Amino acid sequence: MPPTRLSREERKAQTRDLLLEAAAKVFARRGFHGASVEEIADEAGFSTGALYSNFSGKEDLFLALLDEEIAEDVRKYDDIFERARSVDEQARGGADEWMRELQRDPEHFALFIEFWAYAARDPELRRRFAARFGAFREAFGRMVQKGATEMGVELSPGIAEQLGTVVNALGNGMALEKVSDPDAVPDELLGSVLAFLFEALLRAARAGEFPEDAQPVVGRGAR
Repeated sequence: MPPTRLSREERKAQTRDLLLEAAAKVFARRGFHGASVEEIADEAGFSTGALYSNFSGKEDLFLALLDEEIAEDVRKYDDIFERARSVDEQARGGADEWMRELQRDPEHFALFIEFWAYAARDPELRRRFAARFGAFREAFGRMVQKGATEMGVELSPGIAEQLGTVVNALGNGMALEKVSDPDAVPDELLGSVLAFLFEALLRAARAGEFPEDAQPVVGRGAR
């Protein structure tokens, strides 16, 4: 049978996917600043006109790739947190996976930091970047909320996400140290720090040392 003819929408989606695949290769090879729309289009086998009919430029391509990556990562971490049998397993499981990612592809994190610094200098691009980056804070906020519930600690609205911001910042800060000097950062360090953070959360709740807006309540489930 002759091949099925693709619709206009299907052809456009196929072209978009091929451009994204090409962009991922070129960004990995050249870095964000070194990559060009001409090289990306050539890598995909299209003209720059075809690229601009699907994306507004290099920044738009990178953000589209970031959308896919963040969605995949958030699903992965949510699954790790859901399967964990204890708060300690939650913290260490997510942290260990992050360290494995850095070992598999340290250059990928360097590319992410390159774009991060670039976006921070452009108010509009920074807004678009922040809207996506917030997904990690929300995911880690869910981890904090789940852990607090299991420890019998009730947190007021917003506190879990704030602590999720702390977890995310710790992970990225540790990654910078790990990529810069791998031998100086043991793989288990981040997990140990996060496990300690949760334990400190429980101790503070028991001692009534939370700020007023946290309003912790230690229930029967606390250990």
